[in-house]
Amino acid sequence: MPKGSVNAQPGADPAQGRAGLDWGHLRFFLELARKGSLTAAARRLGVDRNTVARRVATLEDELGVALFERGPQGWSCTSDGRELVELASRVETDVLALARHADGRDRALEATVRLTTATHLAAHLLAPALPELRARHPGLVLEIAADARTFDLSRREADLAVRMGRPRDAGLVTRKLSDVAYGFYAAVDSPPARRGAVDLVGDAFLGLDGSLAGAPQERWLTRVAPERRVVFRSNSTASLVAGARAGVGVAVLPRFLADRDPGLVRLDGPRSPDHELWLLVHGELRRTPRVAAVIAWVDATIARARALLTGVRS
Repeated sequence: MPKGSVNAQPGADPAQGRAGLDWGHLRFFLELARKGSLTAAARRLGVDRNTVARRVATLEDELGVALFERGPQGWSCTSDGRELVELASRVETDVLALARHADGRDRALEATVRLTTATHLAAHLLAPALPELRARHPGLVLEIAADARTFDLSRREADLAVRMGRPRDAGLVTRKLSDVAYGFYAAVDSPPARRGAVDLVGDAFLGLDGSLAGAPQERWLTRVAPERRVVFRSNSTASLVAGARAGVGVAVLPRFLADRDPGLVRLDGPRSPDHELWLLVHGELRRTPRVAAVIAWVDATIARARALLTGVRS
């Protein structure tokens, strides 16, 4: 068999020929193969670039094959690398299924639950409600991953998610939690605030950056104000709030957040369609006591905040 092949001989024990192989390297290999970039793979794995490069190089040494070629477009798999992606993906699928199966039968409440959501939802909706969760379940540890990127629940990057916008994830149980109203906002002493209305052509605008160009409010704003003058972009809603409060420009913001900010004024203008807040969880985990406890807490938190979220006072 050629040295470069990653196939085992028929009937051979794969572990014998590669006794020193650390299968933990496969996670780094797969992420680099999927992303094609050390930086993107490192960000997804929560490590630095050098760690990814080192783990992949070690795997290549252990297998005795080159798995990647480095080019101007990034890291691309060699033929041996593509072969290993297929094999390693099957291993990953089986390992993740086994882990979910075990997690789904874990009856302990004194455990950690990892929830992913947007930064502004974590800071202004969920974190203030933590005392209730602590009172109900003092042994449960909630870990909130507040990040603009989308965590993959099927690969156990989180146990559940609270996300803006209708999810398209396959293999997950999803449920709409609430509508979320948005509006135009500017600083209290700004020309738009004195005018009381937004000028879709003349006003300076703040907006989400390219990584969030598909966000519902950004797509809607592009439709109603295609010629708007954007002077600042960010992947952080908190940064847009701060920029609008400082008088940099007009921002489209969630009303539950901006209506309570004394430095902002809601402007008359085209009415943004309500956006949607969704819960996502893997089916095998949703009935485990620790995850079910957090889901019940999220539901109660949303129910109390519904009038703020929808902008409708009863």
